[in-house]
Amino acid sequence: MTTPLNDNTTNNQPVSIKQLKEIVSYFPIGDRVRYFPEYQPEMTMESLVLGYEINGHIIYSQNRLDILHNADEKGRIKLNIEGQELAFSKIHSFCILLPGKAGEEYKLNFLSKASLGSRGQFRNGNAITLIARYQERGAIIVETSVRESILPKESYYRNHQLVLLDVLATSLEISEQRTHHRLMCHLPIKLELSVNQQLYNCILVSYSEVSAQIRFNGDIPLPSLLTVGDNLIMTLKLDQLHRTFVIKGSVMRCDQDSIIMSLQNILSSGQFLPFDLIQALDVKASLLQCPGIS
Repeated sequence: MTTPLNDNTTNNQPVSIKQLKEIVSYFPIGDRVRYFPEYQPEMTMESLVLGYEINGHIIYSQNRLDILHNADEKGRIKLNIEGQELAFSKIHSFCILLPGKAGEEYKLNFLSKASLGSRGQFRNGNAITLIARYQERGAIIVETSVRESILPKESYYRNHQLVLLDVLATSLEISEQRTHHRLMCHLPIKLELSVNQQLYNCILVSYSEVSAQIRFNGDIPLPSLLTVGDNLIMTLKLDQLHRTFVIKGSVMRCDQDSIIMSLQNILSSGQFLPFDLIQALDVKASLLQCPGIS
């Protein structure tokens, strides 16, 4: 179910299709998040992403949103609104929805609760810093501001107060907070991109139990080929061990000449299985047998 809002509500800054794709990959509907108001991290609380507001329409399910992004930085989105498909090439309004009253503020100490005032952390215009977790890459942070609180009279969350947070897309930041030792490598691999079904000769730069850094050749326009969330297949051949690893994953981070790939599935006995700890350690142990790995 979706809910239309007044289209006159707009973000102060427009959001590109590429920015939207990246933000919703880190803050998907249904995921828990942490947040703190007014740049006060000592008041960090927990919440849940309940939906998005996009161009005046609220959606409560990720499968209602289809993001199409192409190589020349253009793109469009499609929203499934009660059986109708709406397409947009520009985003003038984008909010993340949280519960307006989840009780987290009651867990704060007396001074923190007092500083929030009678209207709490979600007063219109308040700055809210959202924090997601994405495996070992650490904290993913985006700045938002409270647009308004609503009390739906219909839809899945009727009679529950919801808060709409305008997203400042340019504020997205990933802070390193690694929990696994990363092996430094310089090994040739082949990488298949789902966006064009092409194979590329690349270099495995580093590896950990949950992710890998991969460098492309300088003549490949990487930023125009890939965005966060795109699917990949990496083939790593260790000839001296007579072993080959074929690993599926997705783009976690895209820089000028390299990407960070989240490792999700591995080919075993002809089928892709979850990339669990045993599989991850098997790859790491094999890499450690190769010269120059540290």
